[in-house]
Amino acid sequence: MRKFTKILFLVAVAFFLTGCVGPQKTEDTEQSKERETEIPEITVFDVNSGEYQFDDRIAREIMKQTGVKINIMDPTDDVTEKVSLMLAYQDYPDMILVNISNIQKYVEAGYLVDLEPYMEQLPNVKSMYGDVLNRLRTEDGKLYYLSNWYGADEDASSAFQIRYDYLCELVGKERADSNEPFTQDEFLELLRRFQKKHPESEGKTSLPLALCTSLNYNTPLRGMYGMKYYYENNGKLYHLTRDAKYRELILFMNQLYREGLLDKEWIVTQRTLFSKKLTEGRVFATACAYWDLDEDRNQVKEKWGENADYYPYKVLGKGISADETTYNGRSTLGWDAIAVTDHCKNMDAVLKVIDFLASEEGQYLMLWGIEGEDWNYVDGKRTPDAAILAEALSDINQAKKNTGIRRWSWFIKNGLGSDGSPYDMMTKYEISKEAKLGNERFRTDRWDTSFYTNLDPASGTEEALIWKNVQEIYQKAYPRLIDASSEEECLRLYDKMIADMEVEGLSKAEKVITENYEKRIRLWGKE
Repeated sequence: MRKFTKILFLVAVAFFLTGCVGPQKTEDTEQSKERETEIPEITVFDVNSGEYQFDDRIAREIMKQTGVKINIMDPTDDVTEKVSLMLAYQDYPDMILVNISNIQKYVEAGYLVDLEPYMEQLPNVKSMYGDVLNRLRTEDGKLYYLSNWYGADEDASSAFQIRYDYLCELVGKERADSNEPFTQDEFLELLRRFQKKHPESEGKTSLPLALCTSLNYNTPLRGMYGMKYYYENNGKLYHLTRDAKYRELILFMNQLYREGLLDKEWIVTQRTLFSKKLTEGRVFATACAYWDLDEDRNQVKEKWGENADYYPYKVLGKGISADETTYNGRSTLGWDAIAVTDHCKNMDAVLKVIDFLASEEGQYLMLWGIEGEDWNYVDGKRTPDAAILAEALSDINQAKKNTGIRRWSWFIKNGLGSDGSPYDMMTKYEISKEAKLGNERFRTDRWDTSFYTNLDPASGTEEALIWKNVQEIYQKAYPRLIDASSEEECLRLYDKMIADMEVEGLSKAEKVITENYEKRIRLWGKE
């Protein structure tokens, strides 16, 4: 009896415990199911995001296709400062997109994830990037970032952008339509004649040549003299200022400044003020890429007439022939670097996003939009909606804003897809007039900038500090050279700048840069 009672007691205890544990297991199961159905999230910093958040129709389709919610780190007006602050305070998200010239700082700091161990989860990355991956890997085989807008792009970019209607007034339509370059002396005379013919516009002083601090005016200025990022002599790299052609450039710019042909505010004119000067009809010529004026040209034409457009022209520096200029520096590694950081909380989600966007499907979604809404196959050919294409050719920024197409451009490959259509519909399906002219006038100017990027001495070294100080000397001296009161003063300041760089230890830094360049040539081979 006592034994039976004991058995009953044990059964009761077991039943009681089962009753207590049962609901807990059910609760755990429900929580597990909730976690399984939670949408993974990642946060991205995109230096090009501007005012946008990841909430447009194309962004929503990307999130639908990947099953990952993508957040964009709050945009900022000063993206350069933001990139530096993120690095300094280690305040960066799961993934970053920065200018490729800035990525090495993150690599050296150890803040990026090596993607090489994850390549089996990135089949589209392997197939799309191909041999480009070999150039992105470090010497020891690590892959810390992927490039954006990679692969060869033969289209022209930088030039002297001259207002067509003004040019027709000065030289006639036939010469204005010609692809023949202007010599330095001819260009100088054009600026003088414009100033004389149009001393004012809307009561304000006209500007024969105006520059903008946020647009890369150095590329066309150096391009007219056939210069690249460094002065290369017998396979060794030196600071650009050592090139005799650089001396010619600063003398020319100083002459423009002294004659009042260069905008006196050239060193401080930011984008908003620059756009205002263009719209006021004050600017005859500027120096930048043709697409830099996309947001301005419609306003200028609306106010001043259809021919008041800016077209690209080649100017030959003193003693330089048409096939020696270097206006069209383009990187086969692209302009941006996209990396996963050590703050990444969900590697699987990030990898899923990367591989989808790097695929052809992802490329066409970002750059063409949604099939059936933004484009269709017509007679077997991928064909964009006519209204979208027309708007893109008329005002690409407005088209991006209205459609979401090309608003996000990550892991983009230049060239054509497997069906023969260009990846970049808005700029390559039917190119603009200024792009056509650029391609005709700058056929011989292309050079690959990737061989010369990220060659700086490694952070933390003596040479890195030297190089930083040398660059500061240069940046302070450059505007003073241009703004010098006389040619003699310009040359005196130039000689002082070189001497100050030498005292700082420039030769030591140049030696390391040359070694890095030679190492790259051995790894890649020279084109």
